[in-house]
Amino acid sequence: MSSHEPDWIIKRIADDGNVHIETTDVLSAQRMMFEAESLEERRRIGVEQVAERLRPWWEPMKHNPWAPKGPDDADALDDALMLNIAPPKMDRADALTGLDRFAGAGSLDACTDALVRTFDRLQPTAHGIILPTIRYTLALANPSLRTERDNNAAYTGFGGNPGSIFMIALPSDFNLPRLAPMAAHEAHHNVRMTYEPWIPATITVGQYLAIEGTAEAFSVELYGDDSLGPWTTMHTEDALNAQRARFREVIDKTGDPRPYMFGDWAAAAFHYEAQGLPNYIGYGMGYRIVRSYLESTGKTATEATYIPWREIVDGAAWLWEE
Repeated sequence: MSSHEPDWIIKRIADDGNVHIETTDVLSAQRMMFEAESLEERRRIGVEQVAERLRPWWEPMKHNPWAPKGPDDADALDDALMLNIAPPKMDRADALTGLDRFAGAGSLDACTDALVRTFDRLQPTAHGIILPTIRYTLALANPSLRTERDNNAAYTGFGGNPGSIFMIALPSDFNLPRLAPMAAHEAHHNVRMTYEPWIPATITVGQYLAIEGTAEAFSVELYGDDSLGPWTTMHTEDALNAQRARFREVIDKTGDPRPYMFGDWAAAAFHYEAQGLPNYIGYGMGYRIVRSYLESTGKTATEATYIPWREIVDGAAWLWEE
C-alpha cells in the first residue's frame, strides 16, 4: 500500500529536527470550491476537499463540551463549518478576492516559517518538552468573523492543544502582516501549555493571564510592537491600571477563567456568567503583567516561557502597585 502523502500537506522540521510540522493547504481547496459556479457543486467540493483537509481540527470538536454543535443530520462540511470557515453560500467574488490576497501575501508560507522560527527559538526539547507532530492550517473565514467588537480585526487562532494550530481570517491590510505573528503566538501556546498544562480542575485566572501574556510578549520579541492585535492594545494604560485591584482579587480563582479574559461580550455565547468586565480585558492585562515581569527581572519572553505562572504574577511589580 502506498504511503504517499497528499500534495496538500507541506512538511517542515524545527528545533534541530525534534519538532515536525505539517501544514495543510486548505486555501487551495477553498479556491476550488469557490471557483465552482453552482452551490451544489461548491458543497460537493466542500465535503470532499475542504472538510476532509480540515478533519484534524473539526473532528475533535465533536467531543468537546465547550464547542459549538452542528445539526443532527450534519455531513462533514457542516462539521467543518463549526470552525467558522467560509461557507459555500459566501459571495464568490468576495471569497476569491480574499483567497487572492492570501496568495499575494504568501500567508501560508509566512505562517509556516513563523512556526519554524518559534520552535527553533524556544528549543522545547532542550527543556524536556516533547511535542507531537504540529498540524497547522490557515483558512478563509466566514464573513461573520468581522465585528466592531474587536475593531474589525477579522482574524483569530487556536493553539491551546499541543500538536494543533488553526487560524482563520478575512484578509485585510491590517491583518495580513499580523498573521505570521499570530502563528508564532499560537505555536508558543503549544509549548507553554505543555510546560504548564491547562487542567480544568486547577486552571486559575493567573495562569490564563500568563499563557496569553507570554505568548504576546514572545510574538513581540520576534516581530515587534506593531504586530500586536487589537485585543491586547484596545485598553489604555489608565484602563488597565483601574483593573489591577480586581484582578489581584481573582488571580488564584479556579473554575472557568474565560470571563476574565474575554469580558462580558462572550458570556452568552460561551455560557459563563458576566463579571462586569470590558471586552478582551484579559489580553491587555496578561500582556501588561508579563511586560512588568520582564522589566523587573531582565528576562526575555523566550526565557519566561519556562517560568511558572505564579512566579511571573508575583514578580510583576506593576500588578501589585496600589
